[in-house]
Amino acid sequence: MKPQVDALIGALAQTRRLLRKHGERFASARVEDLEARLASGDWTAVESAVSEATGGMGSLRDRGLSAAGGDAIAPDEEAAVNARLEVLVKEVERTAREAAAVLGVRLIR
Repeated sequence: MKPQVDALIGALAQTRRLLRKHGERFASARVEDLEARLASGDWTAVESAVSEATGGMGSLRDRGLSAAGGDAIAPDEEAAVNARLEVLVKEVERTAREAAAVLGVRLIR
């Protein structure tokens, strides 16, 4: 597999692990699906990864973890964990765009 795809899978895996650590099940399941699709050679997952990282309501970009929202996180952890999540989502976007360029995947965004 190309290094750019491996980097994207790695960024997705880190994001999924962070989400799951704090009890998030829905976005993490979508991320896990993207990882599996990429591992099987489904390059349409590259565009989906960009959409998850740059989209609006319901996307990874829109997701924040909070105790008030039912996530398994202490209120005093929220700022640091959400800052880390933001960094990971930006890494998903960056690596997805690099993978798209190498694979010749046309992106809408």
